[in-house]
Amino acid sequence: MAELTIFVDATVFLGMHHREASLRSDSLWFFCHQYAGTVRMNYEQVGICDAVIWNESRAVQDLYYPFMDRLHTDMAIIRGGYTFREIATAVNDPRLRHLRPEQALLAAQVLSSEALLATHDPDLQSLPCLAAHLWEFDTEQPLLLFPPELQALYETSKVFIYEAQQGARA
Repeated sequence: MAELTIFVDATVFLGMHHREASLRSDSLWFFCHQYAGTVRMNYEQVGICDAVIWNESRAVQDLYYPFMDRLHTDMAIIRGGYTFREIATAVNDPRLRHLRPEQALLAAQVLSSEALLATHDPDLQSLPCLAAHLWEFDTEQPLLLFPPELQALYETSKVFIYEAQQGARA
């Protein structure tokens, strides 16, 4: 049986540093449990994360980026762009027209891949056509830690606290 593709968005990546404990816990749980697996993240979602961090002070960036860089290097995060089919779906599917472009494009990727999506974005979580494609955060399982070197970088990176309101742009 083929392994199911899992997409992750900026809300979950940045969520590892979220001020709200439940979002932080869910995000950490996802990345620690998927660390040995493979996830996909489109270039736009990676860029959204960068844009948020670039708004932080240089000191915060210097403490945060080693964790982000190491996680992107050590974990099998497959980064990629959109296909013309996904772009056409994002533009033409009436179920996606009310979304912001970055949301519609991500939803189109997930739908066209028959994949799962790990997200904290309430617009995407409430989208009926994505209901069967949403990752369920199973925080009943014990929280794992990253490998020691990455865990140490994560602890240092916690100087960055993500304060976006749920529903706001990542």
